[in-house]
Amino acid sequence: MTMPKLLLLLAEVLLFAILAVTASSHFGVNDGLRITLANIVAYLVPRTILCRARGTSVAARVVLLLMTVFLLLVNYLNLVEWTSFGGYTLHQPNLQGDSLKYYKWAWHYYDHSVPWERVIFPGFPFMILCLFKVLGVNVIWPQALNLMFTLTAVVLTGMTTRRLLVRRVKATPSALLAGGMLLYFMLMYSLMMSVSILKEGSISMAMTLAGFAMSSMAASDEERFQPWRDLLLMVLACVVMGAVRTTYLYIVLAGIVILALPHLRRNWGMALAMMALVGIALVVGTEFAAYSFDRHVKIVNGGWNMQRFYVIRGPQGFYPKLIGYYFLFSPLHRAAMLPLTASIQFFVPFPWLNGDDPTFFNYLCRFSYTWYLLGGAALFYYVVMSWRRLENMGAWPWWPALAFVMLAYVMGGSITRYVLPVQPLFIPVVMYVLCRLFEGHRRKAFVRWMIVFALVVVVMLVVCLELQEGAVSRALNTPSLIDFLKSLRH
Repeated sequence: MTMPKLLLLLAEVLLFAILAVTASSHFGVNDGLRITLANIVAYLVPRTILCRARGTSVAARVVLLLMTVFLLLVNYLNLVEWTSFGGYTLHQPNLQGDSLKYYKWAWHYYDHSVPWERVIFPGFPFMILCLFKVLGVNVIWPQALNLMFTLTAVVLTGMTTRRLLVRRVKATPSALLAGGMLLYFMLMYSLMMSVSILKEGSISMAMTLAGFAMSSMAASDEERFQPWRDLLLMVLACVVMGAVRTTYLYIVLAGIVILALPHLRRNWGMALAMMALVGIALVVGTEFAAYSFDRHVKIVNGGWNMQRFYVIRGPQGFYPKLIGYYFLFSPLHRAAMLPLTASIQFFVPFPWLNGDDPTFFNYLCRFSYTWYLLGGAALFYYVVMSWRRLENMGAWPWWPALAFVMLAYVMGGSITRYVLPVQPLFIPVVMYVLCRLFEGHRRKAFVRWMIVFALVVVVMLVVCLELQEGAVSRALNTPSLIDFLKSLRH
């Protein structure tokens, strides 16, 4: 074992030793050991995948370890928050919203000691139930499960980045793998949601798994080895999506078509096999969900009460100022509004800012500032580089772009959580832009682009704060921001 690997192993041991001591001092020895062992397993799964990946390096393992340190800190603070009030324990935590529904659904079917909760897609609660059956009722287990899903998504994103770009740029395979993983840090909101007791962790993992399997159709011939392995990975991705949220399978289906078309003669067999897997998962998953295909059509046509609820009530009340009563418009009208709704989906960072729990981490997970760095670089590719034959990276970038537009059409840009599983698919695009910059291409144009983009983001954030809570008006002691701007003219 080389010295860097030995030091990395010692750092891993030290990390979990600190976790064991800290958790045991706060929750007791037994629960402290449970927390430590659960998180060790959650870390070892993606670590093993990374160690077996092509292009792996000590740098990639360091990125994974740093990501783990950050998410373990977040998870530990969540555990403290969930048990800080009287009567709440790790067995019965103080969860809210969907997290509480999933936990109570699993607990109900475990021993019927709590009331039944209705959930539309029972896949993720069923995973929690399986953990309860084996290990007992405790919030530690689903939290560690989502940590494993999240870290696995990080590793798979790095693997996909290396696979797509290894023959397109001069960077080494190890640099592409580690760089793709490092860029995942830019998806702060996605990371925070993925380690919560929500579906985002499993869906993000499934989307990145499907993306890695599908990337073989967009990669060079040298990367198209063992196609049966890609099909097995697609099976696993379809099983998770079919169980947890079947509607994302439509995004995967669109991706298969986009990636197969440029080299259809080479890809048609793989594409048909993957489309068959998606179709089976869609039928089976819909059969076991509280959805039907008719309900899918109603979602697209705007007949879903949840959408109207989010748009016209509570902290979502400012959305009608931006898009009107979007879900009452005709399909053609909503299609014409796509530039607006996609922009809202891209820029508005805090649809649930007025929550009941204004803690630091509650705000941190809603502020998507780091996404703007990633999104701005991706937009540079689409606007400046994509239409130049010698600079575009093929079909891949159009899949996440189409997925983003599909979600903007269905949701009107109003439910940010549903975009999160798609965001990692932009990372290979951003990595391609960065690699081209390091090779000396379009550096001045990129700097100018990012300066203008930063100014646009600042203006949009001010507008969002003003529309949602009138924060800017209060700070300026004026009835409205528009009145203040008018006063400057006099």
